[in-house]
Amino acid sequence: MFMVMRCMTAAARDESKLSRLFVQYKVKEGIVKSAKGLLKHTYLVPSGPYFQLFDWDTYFMGVALSEDGAQPEALEGSVEDFLEMVGQNANDTGYVPREIAPDGFWALPEMCKPFLAQAAYRASRTAGSADWLKPWTKQLAQTLEFWENTRQSADGFFRWYNGVESGVYNNPAVVDRPAEVTEGVDLQCYLYREYRAMGLLAGKVGDAQKSKEYDRKADDLGARVRDGMWSETEGMFLNIYARTGKPIRIKTWTNFMPLWAGIATSSQAKRMIEEHLLNPKEFWAPHGIRTLSPDELLYDPIQGYWRGPVWVVSSYLMTHGLMNNGYREQARKLAEETEELLFRTAGPSPAATS
Repeated sequence: MFMVMRCMTAAARDESKLSRLFVQYKVKEGIVKSAKGLLKHTYLVPSGPYFQLFDWDTYFMGVALSEDGAQPEALEGSVEDFLEMVGQNANDTGYVPREIAPDGFWALPEMCKPFLAQAAYRASRTAGSADWLKPWTKQLAQTLEFWENTRQSADGFFRWYNGVESGVYNNPAVVDRPAEVTEGVDLQCYLYREYRAMGLLAGKVGDAQKSKEYDRKADDLGARVRDGMWSETEGMFLNIYARTGKPIRIKTWTNFMPLWAGIATSSQAKRMIEEHLLNPKEFWAPHGIRTLSPDELLYDPIQGYWRGPVWVVSSYLMTHGLMNNGYREQARKLAEETEELLFRTAGPSPAATS
């Protein structure tokens, strides 16, 4: 709850109301856990009932804590806990599972989503220094090597193992059987930002050559997405089925991730936003962004999980996607409506983001 409520305040703030809810539900106390078992550092969990360390949850909660003026130790510790596991339990260089509990891994063989460099950069900005990361630079670089060595197709795009690994568990645009056949738009965007973050971190520790190398990789991947995943017919980016090279023509919210990552051209962004994202018959809903367009066969707004219902993480990312591309009024409206929904439904049950 803390992450999703706090992050929406980029466009609309009600500090007194937020503060009361934080105190009422003891939000901050519920998301920071002390070191235990395999997790040797202070770490973040989605909410009180959870005890596992999750990948992208860690990043989003770290952003929220940083915006709230909190110290960076919990985010630093979470990154360190992931990096402690790099190379320890698999043959593939750089592998680390997306979910770790004090007593063991919970997500084999799924890989940690590429958010660790982004989380490390956020923690370093909050701390004002990247010195804490110096013992871990090799392991952090190896997590990107994992994607390059084991998940990159001949066309240069990267593949999800399955929908669960992507975090959008039942996204119909991700083919689960057989595994490792979906080149996800969202995955390319995460890796693009991960390369950018690695470039910034390399600059912070004085490695100008590495910084340029990571920036070049980001530039190359961004250009590849713009040219190879864009569908002029649909007016949006589409996942690709790696075995055939054909686009997966399903209108899911993850197709819009280049808006958030800053990859889309101005013309691509305009088409996606005006034809689809702001279209009430497709993704624009009264309380957030639908996760699947209603004209898709698998659309299920009641029990569909990621097949129609509104999720705060997708609305949050699309708020920033709108802001990044000049649609500030619409971004504010989306943020306000999402916050209002949270205020009305605030209760002891956490808002899931995994």
